[in-house]
Parts: sequence; C-alpha cells; structure tokens
Amino acid sequence: MPQLTAITRFPVKGLGPDSLTHVALRAFHTLPMDRAFAIENGPSPFDDAAPGHVKKKHFLMLAGQAELARLTCRYLPAEHTYSVSLDGADPVTIALDNPATHAPLFDCLRGLLGDAAREPLRLVHAPGQAMTDIPMPQISLINAASVRDLSDRTGQSLDPVRFRGNLLIDGLAPWEEFDLVGQAIRIGGVACRVESRIRRCVATSVNPESGALDTNVPAALFEHYGHMDCGLYLSVLEDGEIAPGDPVSLA
Repeated sequence: MPQLTAITRFPVKGLGPDSLTHVALRAFHTLPMDRAFAIENGPSPFDDAAPGHVKKKHFLMLAGQAELARLTCRYLPAEHTYSVSLDGADPVTIALDNPATHAPLFDCLRGLLGDAAREPLRLVHAPGQAMTDIPMPQISLINAASVRDLSDRTGQSLDPVRFRGNLLIDGLAPWEEFDLVGQAIRIGGVACRVESRIRRCVATSVNPESGALDTNVPAALFEHYGHMDCGLYLSVLEDGEIAPGDPVSLA
C-alpha cells in the first residue's frame, strides 16, 4: 500500500525546508507554518491593514533568485525564530514576529543576491493565508516514483525537495497520482480531496543543495511526458494528525 514518507514545510517562501515527524492538519487549511512568511522584494500590493494573498513575483523566490538555495535555514517553533546561514557561516537569527530583529537577515540576503535584492526588503505575514503560488488553502503532494522516473529519463538524480511539496508518498506507480484528481483519499486517518495537478515553473530547475540551475525540469517534463506537471494539490477535509509511515488510500 502507498504510504506517506516525508512531511515538509517552508516557513519562509523561497527559503529552506523544515522536515516534520508529524503534523496536525486542519480542515480547509494549509499545512501549519507553510509559506506563512514571505520576503517582499521591493514595493508590492501587500496591505498590512488587509493582509492576503499576493502574486509570487513580488517576493523573493527560487524562480527568480536561485541563490537562495545556498542558505541553510532552521525554524524553531517554540521560540518562533528563524535562522539562516550562508555557505556555513555563523547563522543569523531573527524573531519572525519582531521586525526590529530582521535587519541582519536582510543584510545577509543583500550580500547573497546583490542587485536582485530590491529595496525595501520586508518580511510579511497574512494570518491564515499561505504565500504559496495559489490563493486557495491547499497542501501539495509529490509521488516519489514519478520523481525517480523523471530522474531516469534525464540521467540526473533529482531530489524530491526541489519540487517543494508538503507531502512525499511512495508506493504508487510513476504518474499514477494523476488518476486521483477529483477523488477523495485518506492519509492515515485524515480525508483529503485531490483538487488538481501542479504545473511546474523554473524553480524546480534549481538544485536545492547548491542553488545551481542544473536541470531544466519543465522542459524535461514536456519532452518526456508532453506536460509540465508534477505533484498534486489537495484540500484537507477534516482535522487530524498525520506522520511518515501512514498509509495512503482511497477514502
């Protein structure tokens, strides 16, 4: 039977992954703390008085600033702090909810990105809204077998992390996940609905270890399969906790 093998969130959009040993899901919410914060790259339509979803082009992101992958990041939930380290240097730690602590992070980013860091840099947060590529409160799922199949086709070892999904599953055939669109599935004891396939952009071409643009993933997907999709968007239908090792089945 297919099973859940990893749970990952990205507390700050465009920055590094945070692996979880378990997570409590809420119906019709995103994965807790996934893309909860984003770094505004110059003026944007984000409104502090009415915070909500803003298109990704206004934020730092791997699709535009591949060098962000060189940062080693760590989120500490108890302290609600976030640390980044560039190429093994001493980490810079900020309190996510305290703008007075953010300047050292922005200095680090300016040093990394140069002119690609537009002014002003600002960390923004919209309660209840993830700064994902879509405005809907959904979570993303990747089939490990599909990534392995793409790796075989391209001759490149592709880490599933480059697809920046929340849930990694294994035990399906390659691309079998696309047959689930429109169906209800159960992950452990939690029912979800599969909403759509995920169309991929250049961010997936970034090596998550080095920050190098080493494989044109959207082009490879189109060349080998005739589409540029990898992964699924899900809506969570009920509250419940999931953990790696949980079975995945039709609900």
